[in-house]
Amino acid sequence: MDKPVIGIIGLGPVGSILAAHLARGGVDVVVEDIAKELLVKIRKDGLRVSGIRELSARVDKVAGSVAELAEFEPDIVFVATKACFLKGVLADLKPVYTPGMRVVSFQNGLDNERLIAETLGVKTAYRVVVNYAGNLIGPGDVVMNWFQPPNYVGAFRKGGYATDETTKYIADTMTACGLTTEESSDVKRHVWEKTILNSALCSVCALTGQTMKKAMEFEFSRGVTVRVIEEGLAVAKADGYDFGEDALERFTGYLEKGGTHKPSMLVDVESGRMTEVDFLSGAIVCYGEQYGVGTPVNSVLTGLLKSLESRYLGRRG
Repeated sequence: MDKPVIGIIGLGPVGSILAAHLARGGVDVVVEDIAKELLVKIRKDGLRVSGIRELSARVDKVAGSVAELAEFEPDIVFVATKACFLKGVLADLKPVYTPGMRVVSFQNGLDNERLIAETLGVKTAYRVVVNYAGNLIGPGDVVMNWFQPPNYVGAFRKGGYATDETTKYIADTMTACGLTTEESSDVKRHVWEKTILNSALCSVCALTGQTMKKAMEFEFSRGVTVRVIEEGLAVAKADGYDFGEDALERFTGYLEKGGTHKPSMLVDVESGRMTEVDFLSGAIVCYGEQYGVGTPVNSVLTGLLKSLESRYLGRRG
């Protein structure tokens, strides 16, 4: 594949870390965000990453809308917004979408790639499972808190999963730029794993205000977290993804290493923003209904978070 133009929609922590690594690695990058203050800062000073990585990068192509981003004729577009904003992004992208443009969900949650394919009417959409995280500390300035490589990338084509020339390019390029990434011929398995792990602590921490460490140390919140994992594993198995007899122990052990980190959903609640609960615990509930698998704990957590959102966003249930 010739050197493509890479578009990145959304410069939260995940998108900023991606953009900085790619730009520093010499990739032709165009970034998009609707925050004017952020765009002014990036045009002037570029992007800076600190924490477990220390790097800075200039980005010369900056857009304030999806339509403006399209003027740079990107070949591959990473959607790095919160999953709850995906429908809005696709509504903006559809009028400027061109044949040959490859759109990649760089987000949390289940079935984002399916939504891309159906909304844009394309045969193939792409999905990256992101295994790093960070926090914004200012416009264009992000702390990278952790990275447990690899990330995974796969293609969603006509209802199934595969790899192709584009997944190879994405994996090779991200790896060369310091974000180790592997191709997966069935990336949904990795999507399920991360969705279960995210659902287990994001909802609990968002509702209780606990860090991941505190939630796993307090007996009651730990018990709720374990129940979320149990339900998620049962639904995933019904969907064809069996993680093995020791999965509950492995998944719980993974979350015990979360430390004093605040999950992004807790940060969203504290900031009065919409959360991704519909793509995490809510998605597990929907899949459970499809397969006749009970998900009472995920259902309650989803409902409580939607109720909380309705209060601070001023919506009625």
